[in-house]
Amino acid sequence: MIRTAFQTMHPFGQLIFFFCMVLTGMGLASGMGLTALASVFGHTTEQAISFASNASSREGKVYNLIINGANQALSFGLMALLANKLFAGRAFLALRWPKFTWIAAGVGLAWAAQPLIDLTFRLNGLMLKVLPDSWIANADRFEELAADVTQSMLTYDSAWQFPATLLTVALLPSVCEELAFRGVIQPLAAKWTNNSHAAVWMAAFLFSAIHLQFHGFLPRMVLGAGLGYLVIYSKSLWPAIAAHFFNNAGAVLMAALYGPEWVAEEMNAASEWTAVDYVFAAVSLAAGVYLIQWVRRSGNWPGSHPVH
Repeated sequence: MIRTAFQTMHPFGQLIFFFCMVLTGMGLASGMGLTALASVFGHTTEQAISFASNASSREGKVYNLIINGANQALSFGLMALLANKLFAGRAFLALRWPKFTWIAAGVGLAWAAQPLIDLTFRLNGLMLKVLPDSWIANADRFEELAADVTQSMLTYDSAWQFPATLLTVALLPSVCEELAFRGVIQPLAAKWTNNSHAAVWMAAFLFSAIHLQFHGFLPRMVLGAGLGYLVIYSKSLWPAIAAHFFNNAGAVLMAALYGPEWVAEEMNAASEWTAVDYVFAAVSLAAGVYLIQWVRRSGNWPGSHPVH
């Protein structure tokens, strides 16, 4: 009876309900998760809150890595699977395994998109300058909090940190966020608007907004839209998951190779392009155009006739 009620709910209502599910998961992961960790490590709740707030300390890194992983698994992964059961016929998790060429195309597009991500980051900075000072101050506050945690997790003081960071910063987000945003939100938005393009950009907007990092809002939204189109053409989440993992894992690996100085530099304003950057951008553009054409030839837009 309850499941039938969810299945017959309007797609917009299902979107709102799923968003509430995600927020509930976040509350459970941060609240109950923090309490559970304090119990496991023999700390008081006050100590646990203090450790989680001090991301640069050893205990702070442990707390933030575990809570971040729990948040991904519970808020996005588990809630997406639950929503798929509740909204059967409305939401879908396109988890069929595609041909390997689609996985390669996803990774290739993620690589080719790097100059575009850099350019949209710069454009994002210009857009922020026209906003009211109070809005910019709030954006800076959220950015500083996120930057402290990110810089801490990407600074490796012990051997265990690299695999733990790869798991919680690259693998879990790539799987769980794609399940939620491209596996549930995007198809529900498509059902509601009857427009696949609108659904892609709505899911991408929410994907970027929920990170609460407004200095990277535009590039993250563009990346999310690219992942959305990849899912539609491939009829599978796996190419988007592979691309998402490549993007996140690249930062984790670069931090391990080049150390805290590289991480600190990446947290600051983008530097001027050199001749090497322009050459890389040209090669990336050519590769990106080729891969986009391949995706459009190899996949089918909803409602189109099969391509032979």
